[in-house]
Amino acid sequence: MADSGWDNGGMPLAKKKGVPVWGKVLVGCGVAMLLLLGSCVGVAWWGMGKLSEKADQAWAEMDQTIRSLKTELGTKALYQANPRLADTYPNEEDFLKAAEDWRGKLGEFPTRRPSIRDLVKEENGAGHLKIDSRNDGTWIEYQIPKGGRLHLVMESGKVTDLRVE
Repeated sequence: MADSGWDNGGMPLAKKKGVPVWGKVLVGCGVAMLLLLGSCVGVAWWGMGKLSEKADQAWAEMDQTIRSLKTELGTKALYQANPRLADTYPNEEDFLKAAEDWRGKLGEFPTRRPSIRDLVKEENGAGHLKIDSRNDGTWIEYQIPKGGRLHLVMESGKVTDLRVE
């Protein structure tokens, strides 16, 4: 009959096969670290994609607006296509007069969007591009190279406020 006690009668203990417990803990921690790092990289990649998408949309809106402001005919079309501009500029003549003052401040608006790094680079204590999007509204500020600062507010795809300082 086999002895069920803990004493094996002086016989050497059989070596256990496999990875020791501390090895299993290290492997588990390593897997957890890889999952955490992978998820952080994924979130950062997704965030940069969203930021780039917002910048592309804002750039297209700014480009179209600035192109319109460069001519009187374009400025009239911009005012007529965006009826909420009347909240700030009660009539077309007021808007045309303001736009005439802005033309000298339009500077050298780049035809292609600069890199995200260049857009958010700080110069003189202010970033080049600031975008705030919530619900239906988008607020854009952009320091035009060799020009003024563009302020553009849009709601539901329509310009509601615009100025160049």
